[in-house]
Amino acid sequence: ALIGKWNVNSYTEIYYEENVKKGESTLYLYGNEMAIEFASSGTGILYRDGDVLGLFSWTLNGNTLTVTGYNPPNWDISIDKDFLTWSYSSDSVTYKTDYIYTAKKSN
Repeated sequence: ALIGKWNVNSYTEIYYEENVKKGESTLYLYGNEMAIEFASSGTGILYRDGDVLGLFSWTLNGNTLTVTGYNPPNWDISIDKDFLTWSYSSDSVTYKTDYIYTAKKSN
């Protein structure tokens, strides 16, 4: 289930120009460098180094998580046991970037 706190393990950016992949980079995170928490009330908290970075509200419909307070508002998610992956894209006519985050459920 989505409810709870998730420590972000990594995030990947994949860059495209005119639909041709131009590059990819992955940043690996440790400990509490970045975390995201989902409460059953539909609110959430984003943490950086253990400090509150921002608040948001959320709704889940199937595999689409709609987040109010962050852009873009729609994230595709998957949960496999204690692992959460979410992704979204930012694109224009010429450029596109895919963002992929992975997190492990906090104890």
